[in-house]
Amino acid sequence: MAWLRPSRPASESDDFPLPGEALPRLRWEQICRRPDCRGRWVALHECTYDRRTGKATDGELVDVDDDLASLCNRVRDSHWKDCAILYCEDWAS
Repeated sequence: MAWLRPSRPASESDDFPLPGEALPRLRWEQICRRPDCRGRWVALHECTYDRRTGKATDGELVDVDDDLASLCNRVRDSHWKDCAILYCEDWAS
């Protein structure tokens, strides 16, 4: 299920956004530490990258899925445009 912009402030402690919501801007490390994101594909809106390394630094979490094609199809069919689709590896603490 695709997530949209929040109608209420979401917090990092939310396990999953409610349907129709997105999480606020999070750092990439925060996203990768979320149990619902680890080892899955994530769609980020307004993602920014480190100029030196080219790696994502933060973004608004829009959607998550194990299946890349399913995620891409939902993002394509949503109002979200220009999303970055990235694989969220398990973040070593």
